[in-house]
Amino acid sequence: MKLNTSKEVWIARVIAWVLLCILSSGILFVTTFMVGPTLFVIPNLTEQIAVALYCPGAESTDLQKGASTPTTTSPSGTRGHTVEITCYFPDGSTDIIDNREFAIASIGGVFGIGGLIGVLVSIPLMLLPFLLIRKRKLPTG
Repeated sequence: MKLNTSKEVWIARVIAWVLLCILSSGILFVTTFMVGPTLFVIPNLTEQIAVALYCPGAESTDLQKGASTPTTTSPSGTRGHTVEITCYFPDGSTDIIDNREFAIASIGGVFGIGGLIGVLVSIPLMLLPFLLIRKRKLPTG
């Protein structure tokens, strides 16, 4: 789009940015709360997130999945499985990531990755007004 004055250009860019902010907020919502949770299907991703967060520098890990147990005191309540990761470090020490830490890291990690995907999609959109909305060049001669 070519406009005649700098004032028209900046007004058009501001209007475009307001519309793109609305669009970007929708993109961030969708990627964080819809795309993020779908990342749970990627094999070992949640384990890698937990190990990167709680055991940086570990040379190997051992994942132990436990039985499904009740998550509430009610007998008809929801049930969930338990996970425990043992991290082995080069100096011979070990560290254990318990079920609570694993849940926090994996759930927060996939939602965070979903949000980062949304940001990576939204940033190029915010640059479009600079590329598409320009001042018309006056004919020379």
